[in-house]
Parts: sequence; structure tokens; C-alpha cells
Amino acid sequence: MRYLLITMVFAFISWSGISAKNKKKPNVILIMADDLGYGDVGFNGNTIIKTPNMDAMAASGTKFTNFYSGGPVCSPTRGTCVTGRHYFRYGIFSANIGHLPEEEITIAKLLQENGYTTGHFGKWHMGTLHPEISPKGPKRKPAENFAPPWQRNYDVSFVTESAVATWNPSIGGRYNNNPYYYNGVEETENLSGDDSRVIMDRVIPFVKDAVNNDKPFFSVIWFHTPHEPVIAGPEYKKMYSEYSEGKQDYYGCITAMDDQIGRLQEELEKLNIDDNTIIFFCSDNGPEGKEVSDKRPGTTGGLRGRKRSLYCGGVGVPAYVVWPGKSKAGETSEYISSTLDYLPTIVDGLGIKMPDQRPIDGVSLLPMMDGTSKERIKPLPFMHRGNVAWITGDLKFMTGGQKVKAVYNLRDDRFETTDIKDQMPEEVKSIEKYIMDWNLSCKNSHRGGDYQGEFVPVDSWSGIDVKKDPSQKNKSKEKNKEKKKQNKE
Repeated sequence: MRYLLITMVFAFISWSGISAKNKKKPNVILIMADDLGYGDVGFNGNTIIKTPNMDAMAASGTKFTNFYSGGPVCSPTRGTCVTGRHYFRYGIFSANIGHLPEEEITIAKLLQENGYTTGHFGKWHMGTLHPEISPKGPKRKPAENFAPPWQRNYDVSFVTESAVATWNPSIGGRYNNNPYYYNGVEETENLSGDDSRVIMDRVIPFVKDAVNNDKPFFSVIWFHTPHEPVIAGPEYKKMYSEYSEGKQDYYGCITAMDDQIGRLQEELEKLNIDDNTIIFFCSDNGPEGKEVSDKRPGTTGGLRGRKRSLYCGGVGVPAYVVWPGKSKAGETSEYISSTLDYLPTIVDGLGIKMPDQRPIDGVSLLPMMDGTSKERIKPLPFMHRGNVAWITGDLKFMTGGQKVKAVYNLRDDRFETTDIKDQMPEEVKSIEKYIMDWNLSCKNSHRGGDYQGEFVPVDSWSGIDVKKDPSQKNKSKEKNKEKKKQNKE
């Protein structure tokens, strides 16, 4: 009897080891919309825009109500998604500035080294795609900022440098010097109709190929929708015929994107990999425009501010995660979370160790998912145009340069209406020191302090410690116009 018991124990241990060894690695998909407001989806209460597939996906996993894009504009957020580090650490200070350095450790690099096939589809916006031209012109420094996905650990890529029209993307001014590149070669086929469908037409074969070759995959899908130029196809405009043309285009292109997300989910189910695929969804920042209008009808769900703002309407975005076995169906989380958390969460879940000790600004969300953590263990930092927003616990500190100018309690005052700075002078003083220390840490990273060997950044440091020359305050209208144009995205 004793011998039988021992034999059974050894058999179980042996079977467990084989089972664990043979268990398939989960696939990972990062989906991101472009300029989609917090209130632009059904799962956040929108009753006009039809987003049934995103709603169903959010309901099958964990929906976030306090999720933030890494920055208030496009390029910075995208850098945080793949590195887990704040964009000031590697010089993507704003849209169309800097690039993703080769020295950065990205999700694509880590997963590729762990046997994954990697693909990036849609918008890139973390560097130029041609060493001689850019849709933003010579001021974009195309040679210095040349950093295409095919040189950043992606096996397959189908990308544009920056935004294109959401319908017939290869037509119009936005496509000048801004073509789709498929694995580094300019694409000319299958570029008509809905842009989200054009993108998904490249994603699906990538997924099928990975499955056919029995390889886990990592896929980044960054839609252009609903970034300007916002255009919907006739069938989608017809769905919203009772609204103004601007709203028809905006609402229609979002529903078209939702259809493609549903198409992806359907394909995952057909391939029997939906129960082994991790999906994160979010937007890169808040909606375009200073206020809601017929041409720019994106909504923040009441959150203050919009794109380019460090108020919650500029960085608070719709988001969810579907992680079979970890996220809970129908769960809504108020946990403070961000695109900065993608990398630490994924490497934590997959058991991958970072190869060095460089600063990571994000945190793993797995303790939140399994219920062992109810509050973020690190502050959530934002920096834009010489100002910082710093979320710690329920409090959000906002600076004008180095000095805190306002404090909001986000739990009691979600819409940031009441400044409570005067109620906490000691806390403000302490936080100002923390913010400056963090700023200087980013400055050290920017000059290559986290990398091995020599590193020369393309652009000068522009953190909150930079002394502004008063004589430069009144720039010419011409220069202001150019800067606004360059930062339009």
C-alpha cells in the first residue's frame, strides 16, 4: 500500500511537470483607439454610439473606470504602452517628437526572446518610417528619428507613421509621405474603404499564421479611429442618419472599428484560442477639440478637459482587460491604472524577468486582479509642456512648472471641480520634492543613464527643471503656428 502511494505521488509529480512544460503560452493583444473619449463607448454609458463588440468584450473581463493613457497626446502614450516607462525617459516629449530608442526594453523584445512571434498593425507614431521623409516635414528629423517597427523586434508590421483618414486612408493630404508600410515596403493593395478593416485584414492572417505554426503571438493593433480626418463609410453613416454629418462620421467610424474588434474575437473563437489570449483595450488620450461640437462630438463622460490636457478628460480613457483565468467576467475596477502598467503586468503574468534594474514607472495589475491589492503602490506621473500631474492614492496634484497649483480628491471629486490645495500645505511641499526627484530621474534616463554604452539623445531635455528664458515668451505667430501644427496629433 505504501509502495502504491509513493508510486502515485511520483506519477502525479511527473504528470504535473509535463503538463506545466507543455502548457501553451498565452497570446497577447494590445488594442488601442486614437482620440476615443471616455464617454464614447456603450460600456461607459454612451447610448448613441453602437459598440456591441467592445461592450461584450468588456463584460467578459474587467472594465476599468480609473484607467489613464500614459500622456494627453498620441506618441507619449504609445511609448508607455510598450516600455512601462514614462515618455520623458526616452525623449518622446510630445506628438511627433523623438523616437523609441533601440536601447529600450519593450514587450515585443521580451516576448520575441521568449518564443513569441510579434506583429504591429495600424499607427506607429514612435519614430519615422523612412530615413529621408516624414509627413511632418524636415523638422521631424527623419534620419535621426528613424525607428521603424521592423527594427524594433516586430516580425510583421503594417503601419503608418502618423494619422490617416478613417475611410479610404490612402487618399488625401494625410497620406502624403505617410504611406502604409508592410514589413518595410510601401503597400499599394487593399487600401480602400474603412481603415479599421484595412488594418484587420493584415492582423487576421498574422494570427492564423502563428496558430498554424504553433507559436504564441504578440499583436499590437493601434487603430487610427476616431482621429481626424474622421470619415465613415456610407453604410455606417446611414446608421446615424438622424444626426449631423460630422456626428454621422464620428459615430459611424467608431462602430466600424467595433465591427473589426468583433471580427477579431470571432476569429479567435474559430481558432480555439480565445481562452488562451490576453486582450487589453484603451484609447491613447481624450477626444479632440476644446469642447463638444458637431464636427468634434467626442465625449469625456463629464470628465474635465480633453486631448492635450492633464485633467482627467485628457488622460482618462475607456479601458478593459480580458485575461482568461485572471480577470473576472463582469468585474468593474476603480483601481488607478495606466498604459504604463502593460509591460509590468504582462511580464509578471508570463513569469519573465527584466534583464536589468532600469526604472519602471508602471506596476503589475495582477495583485489587483486577484484581489490582494486595492490601491496602487506607486504614484502615477504625467508630464506635458512644463507641467506635471501626479496621482497618489485618491489625490491628484497638478503643477505649474515645479510648484503645485491645484490638488483634487478624485474619489470625492471625480470631475475635478474643487481645489483643496490650501487644506494640505505640508503634503504639497512634500509632493513637490517627490515630483522634482522623479523629474531628475527621468532626466538621467533621457541622457542614457539607464543604457549600456554611449547614447546621445536627439532633442534637448525639456523637463520641469529647465529654466525658461523670459525673452522667449513672446514668440512670433509664425513659430506658434508651426508648433501647433507639429503637435496637432
